[in-house]
Amino acid sequence: MAKKKTSLIINILVVLNLSVFLCLAFAIAAAFINPSKSWVFAFFGLAYPVFLLINLAFVLLWLILWKKYIFISILVILVGWNQLTSFYPFRISRLKPQSDHSITLISYNIHRLYGNKQASSIPETRSKVTDFLADHRADILCIQEFFAVGEDSDKIISRFTGTLGLPYAYYKNYKKFWNKTMINAIATFSRYPIVNRGEFRIEGKDFFAIFTDIAAGKDTIRVYNLHLEPFRFGNEDIAFYDNLTSPGSETPPLKKSTRKMIWKLKKAFIARSKQVDILTREMEYSPYPILVCGDFNDTPFSYTYRQLSRNLKDSFQEAGYGFFGETYAGKLPAFRIDYILFDKFFTVSGYRKFIIDLSDHYPIAATLNMNH
Repeated sequence: MAKKKTSLIINILVVLNLSVFLCLAFAIAAAFINPSKSWVFAFFGLAYPVFLLINLAFVLLWLILWKKYIFISILVILVGWNQLTSFYPFRISRLKPQSDHSITLISYNIHRLYGNKQASSIPETRSKVTDFLADHRADILCIQEFFAVGEDSDKIISRFTGTLGLPYAYYKNYKKFWNKTMINAIATFSRYPIVNRGEFRIEGKDFFAIFTDIAAGKDTIRVYNLHLEPFRFGNEDIAFYDNLTSPGSETPPLKKSTRKMIWKLKKAFIARSKQVDILTREMEYSPYPILVCGDFNDTPFSYTYRQLSRNLKDSFQEAGYGFFGETYAGKLPAFRIDYILFDKFFTVSGYRKFIIDLSDHYPIAATLNMNH
């Protein structure tokens, strides 16, 4: 009788293991399937860390019980090796030291200078953000949601570049403004001359990326600064999530709120896939070595990330430390959605995430050697 009961429990565990095996397999597949064709997989991709941890728990369980079923989860974890290393970098070789021909790039979504709290004062936050950037002098600075209002835009840019010691700048407003005293833009600032520039958008939509060709010493490099389609969660959506994760709270209507969030997620997945297809086609014809950075609004387990990093290296994977490396500091689950990617012309000698409470994102920095 006891043997039959044990056998039943083992069989139930195997079925559960196969279920999370499939979930993790779908999460891995999300990186390869365009959401425009099948958006369901993208939802599994969002939950990759959860499915990974459950599968690791099954590996441990089968190891303790000394059962052959251990290979179920090991197999799927190894198939998703690239996703695993984007979650936690595994490195054997040491980083190359910084060379004489290197640049430091910082990417930062400054959340329109709203800070990470509703009570934040824009002038106060602007001052702190400027002080932070002035203290950590980059050679190239890529900002998303650069926001200023109330003064001529040329004066704003001139004062900002002067404070940071980055005399060259290019920015593009997400939308066209007739009012020249307002900036809401993707912006790139450089210590080196900007010799060419351009921008990207889907017709009728906001601009979502810019590029700048920068003459860095003897080399010209192309820097793509991205701010891809966000999920556009409103206060209602965030309140719904807060209530779900806070026991005892009064939860809004589950069906209606869930449907609304799924619709927003689906819409963003598909929009980003279209933006990424535009970018990757253009990047193939770049005449210069490329750096890609910014707020992708997507995880390392997504179609967005895989397409953009397909021929590039990820500075976090190459030089970062720790689990996950989350760059989103908002109320929703912590994700790594900000990146600095580079092609084979570069090697990375350092990567850093700054834990500062000035935005709903953390700034990230990479020091890159230019190989001649």
